[in-house]
Amino acid sequence: MPQQTRSIAFIINSLEGGGAERVMCRLLSIMQAYFTQQAISIHLLLLDDLPESHRCPDYVTKTTLNTSGNLLQGYRQLKTALEKIKPDTCMSFLTRSNMLNVVLAHQLGYQSVISERVNTSSHFPGGLKDNISKMMIKATYPRAHKVMAVSEGVRADLIANFNVSAAQTVTVYNPYDATEIQQLAAEPVTDLPENAYIVGTGRLVKNKNFALLIDAYAQSNMDEDLVILGQGDQAEALSAQAARLGVADKVHFLGFKSNPYPYLKQARYFISTSNAEGFPNAIVEAMCLGKAVVATNCASGPAEILSGEYPAHTATFTPANYGCLCPVNDVDAVRKAMDYLNDPEKLEYFAARSAERAKSFSDAIFAQRIIECLNLPSPVQDTPYVPAG
Repeated sequence: MPQQTRSIAFIINSLEGGGAERVMCRLLSIMQAYFTQQAISIHLLLLDDLPESHRCPDYVTKTTLNTSGNLLQGYRQLKTALEKIKPDTCMSFLTRSNMLNVVLAHQLGYQSVISERVNTSSHFPGGLKDNISKMMIKATYPRAHKVMAVSEGVRADLIANFNVSAAQTVTVYNPYDATEIQQLAAEPVTDLPENAYIVGTGRLVKNKNFALLIDAYAQSNMDEDLVILGQGDQAEALSAQAARLGVADKVHFLGFKSNPYPYLKQARYFISTSNAEGFPNAIVEAMCLGKAVVATNCASGPAEILSGEYPAHTATFTPANYGCLCPVNDVDAVRKAMDYLNDPEKLEYFAARSAERAKSFSDAIFAQRIIECLNLPSPVQDTPYVPAG
């Protein structure tokens, strides 16, 4: 095995269930062949000691800290860990990890690459705590060596509202392995509803706005059931809402699924009614399974995926290039989209458009962008580099 000549640390709050956590583990898997070829020592640092829903690849040296979500403890413990590792570069996901990464980079002398996974303005909409977070982001993010935005909308927000320069930012879409998703979708599950259904997935929190989805579903002309995958602090309220609207027997809350793909595969189509996203993994994953998509045109990500354009504006329900877009917080528009896809021909058309669009988000493109963001050399030409599948 070649002697390791440099080290890179990846930092994230935890590996609890979530899109950012899944992409972090996916990144490490995709990049394994390259990092091995280049003899780079790879570390993953978790700020919080929480149950893990995603698996870190075995070749990575994982260190779990115990900061309990505290920024000061995060600074102290992460600094100690990084002083031992002495990384050349650190890449971080999520706000708390990003801020600590930037601060410690200037103290310890490594290169900081931060990845913003959400639309920052929408993620911190207001209130004292959110305003403090925004001030801290404005103070730290511009000092990063590179800022990796998960969508053009996220990049534009950072430039316009958080003092980040255009020159230091790059957009890197998330990677998707359609073959692997299709294989996982073939695994058997035992808790599917008996009736045909549509599906939505995500954390059951206010920002994901499942309340709007249930309202629109209750007002629609749909015969199909509604399946919701996820867990969160709104679970009880959403269940009560379904009962109040008389659809409790048709709305199925199936909890968090480490493998959601069998549920996506069997659905008629996928629906997202979020108030804000960074780059919604679930939308592209549904597209990889050839599912038509309905989504709110929230900042940011869905419109980029479903229209192929940025920015894209919608005043009402709009059939876009690759899926159906609705304004944010517009119950009637989402209801119209549901009724629109009751037409089998329209459903078939958008299912085909979804499958076509999914081809734009490959592992190979993602891997090359990560290599560029980390300022690493191109793969050795006489040793072909193949991203892990």
